[in-house]
Amino acid sequence: MTALVVVAVCVLGALDGVFAGFRASLGRTGLVRHGAHDLVAARRGVVLVGVLLAPVVVLGTVDALVRPGRVAVYRDAGVGMLAVYAPFAALVLLALAGYLTLGWRSRFLASALLLGPLTLVRPAVVLAGVVVVAVATRDVVATALVLGAAAAVLAVEPVAGRRWYARGPGDVPALTTTRAAASPSCGPTRAARPPGE
Repeated sequence: MTALVVVAVCVLGALDGVFAGFRASLGRTGLVRHGAHDLVAARRGVVLVGVLLAPVVVLGTVDALVRPGRVAVYRDAGVGMLAVYAPFAALVLLALAGYLTLGWRSRFLASALLLGPLTLVRPAVVLAGVVVVAVATRDVVATALVLGAAAAVLAVEPVAGRRWYARGPGDVPALTTTRAAASPSCGPTRAARPPGE
């Protein structure tokens, strides 16, 4: 049972990292398919969540190895997390299935009606998992570790966004007339307008 809980929590954490990386890379329109860019973003997200969660995993593992009686507390914490996060993850996966398989109008609708609001309530769901663990285990160390894990997963999207996908006045690539000068992520090139037009 303990191994199953650990694997399930790890899978949900990895999926969250994949989706956070994906969200950080998204553009403004559902008409554009990014294919390879989406895969790169997903890989970046899963690696980033692994890096950010590593301290929590190491501390929890060391604590369980040094004090074997703590394994039951961590199992209960994992069960509490799964009680909150698994239904939310199932709803997100269902919405993503629609987003990935439907035409662009339906994709836009899935994004507007489901994925957007789910992204908006995600921090509250993550914190609800922390509260459930705190109440279920009444253990300060387990709650602190889950709070650290919550902070880590919530940091993935903003960190990835700033690190790889920053969009600001200084971050917009110049439009050029030659393909060699264009950034590979900019797509087809167009002639630049002279200043003042």
